[in-house]
Amino acid sequence: MISSLFNDTAIGTLERTVNFTEQRHALILENLANVSTPGYVQKDVSVQDFRDSLAQAIQRQRESFNTPFDPESTDTVQFQGVNGDSGVRVKARPVVTSAPFHDRGIRSMENLMGQLADNAEAHNMATQFLKSRYDQLNRAISMKP
Repeated sequence: MISSLFNDTAIGTLERTVNFTEQRHALILENLANVSTPGYVQKDVSVQDFRDSLAQAIQRQRESFNTPFDPESTDTVQFQGVNGDSGVRVKARPVVTSAPFHDRGIRSMENLMGQLADNAEAHNMATQFLKSRYDQLNRAISMKP
């Protein structure tokens, strides 16, 4: 009974989302720091791959009662562990978001700042939902309203 509370799909999804957005945040900051570095090629990880893997894992779990929540890794996102381990490792890939200069560098500060804001918003929402979920567990365990 208790293990099912902590292996909840919502908690696993939110923990993985927090891990993913933390690592993506570091990538975006690295891109910002090197925006004027000649020859630097920006890197990113596929948010769509991450979302698709989580959605497929949720769908598999809903279709089969005893299937654990176990997202499948992709080329850019590596899910580590099963049942309760929320490890996520991103594999950054070079990305071209606009026309590169002669040195292959891309200097799109506006695009990077937009990505940073979107990622920060996703991270903040996931942490707030996760906190709410843990607060519910805490109230249930302590039997306080």
